[in-house]
Amino acid sequence: MSGVRVRDADLTHDRPAFQRFILGSNTVEAQFASDRRLDAAVGEEFLPELIERAASKQGRIFVAEEAGIVIGWAVCYVNQEEIYVRPEERSHGHVAELFVEEAARGRHVGRALLKSCEDHFRSLGLKSALIGALSHNTRAVNAYRAAGYADYAVNLRKIL
Repeated sequence: MSGVRVRDADLTHDRPAFQRFILGSNTVEAQFASDRRLDAAVGEEFLPELIERAASKQGRIFVAEEAGIVIGWAVCYVNQEEIYVRPEERSHGHVAELFVEEAARGRHVGRALLKSCEDHFRSLGLKSALIGALSHNTRAVNAYRAAGYADYAVNLRKIL
């Protein structure tokens, strides 16, 4: 990961990369789920929602860059569990988006982005963080497990 730095997003300059990352993430996930949009507009349409969530839910958007080129991002914010969870554990960090350009994968760029999200959550006094992955995306699942994440819940889906 030499030469890679993680910084807060610059929404003016980084926006085109973010739109590309949303489409890139969907392209990867389309290998495992048939419901992913692969049109160029998906990034343009989804990005404002992610920005709003981060802004309204004590979140941050981080980017990883190398030689001045943005090669990955993470979007994180605070979420709330349901009322059946103990009050002191309801608030938790949520890593909503994590994407690293294919050429930079396997060099712990994603782990550095995750660490930035976790550091942010710790600064807010949160006790836990959640991240999701499609069950058949074993590369992502294994990377998250290697970063210390453990199975917490399972979502099951049936196509009707």
